[in-house]
Amino acid sequence: MDPQTKAMHDILSKLQSANPKLMNEKVETVYHQLTEAADADVDLKVAMNSKIEESSVTVQNYRIDVVLNEFAGREKRFYNIVESNTNRIIHQELALFETAMAIVKKYMTGKSGVSELQHFDMQYATALEEVWTQNNRAKRGINEDIALAKASGAKRKVAEAKRKILQRL
Repeated sequence: MDPQTKAMHDILSKLQSANPKLMNEKVETVYHQLTEAADADVDLKVAMNSKIEESSVTVQNYRIDVVLNEFAGREKRFYNIVESNTNRIIHQELALFETAMAIVKKYMTGKSGVSELQHFDMQYATALEEVWTQNNRAKRGINEDIALAKASGAKRKVAEAKRKILQRL
C-alpha cells in the first residue's frame, strides 16, 4: 500500500473506531448517491461494477476475456465478450479492447450501435493485418517501396477505424 493510501486508511480506521454507526451511515449515504449518479453516467456505472483479473475484465453482467491468437504471422490479443451468468460468448475475437468496452456499455445502456462497432472493429483488424503483412514484405525486400506505401495507407485506415470506435466509447 502506498504511503498516501495508508494514511487515508489510517484516518478512516480511526473514524470507524470512534463512531462506527456514523461511519456506516455516511458510507451508505455515499453509496446511494453514487448508485443514483451511475444511473445517468455509464462511465461511473462501469467503474463501480468492474472487476479486473489477469486475463479478463468483468463489467456488470459481462466479462471481457483476453484471448491470444495468431494474426498476420504474429501473436495478437483479441477480446471475447461473455455473458457472465450463462458463460455464453456473445462477441468473439474483437481486435480492440476499446471495441469490447464500447459494446458492453451499449448493452448496459440499451443503446443501439453494436453492429456499427463490430463493423469498425473489423475494419481496424483488416487494416492492421495489411500493415503487418506489408511491413513484413518490406523487411524481406519484396517490392519494398510498394509494400511501404501500402503499409502507410493501411496505417491511416487503422487510425481512422480506431478513431471511430473511440468516438462511440
